[in-house]
Amino acid sequence: MTPPTTDEPPAPTASREEAWVAHAALLDAARNATDEDPAYRRPIESIERGAALDDEGVALLRDALVDYLGDAPVRDRAPGRALLRRTDEAAGAQSRRA
Repeated sequence: MTPPTTDEPPAPTASREEAWVAHAALLDAARNATDEDPAYRRPIESIERGAALDDEGVALLRDALVDYLGDAPVRDRAPGRALLRRTDEAAGAQSRRA
């Protein structure tokens, strides 16, 4: 794997398992949103394309993971926790840039 060319953290999802957990967490959050918030579509589509998330997408993913991991299937817990750690790092880097 080549090192990143910028000071920004890598894209939050790095493995297929993590992308699966991210997708499941965002879908779950979208279903639980009281007004079926369309904001979840962009990060879901980014994950499906394998693209990096923007700042809003990272924040939505972080919140979705926090909620999802409480009742997540056992198979999703380890990749979900790893993804949450990196999402926290990405969110922290974004707040330092702001």
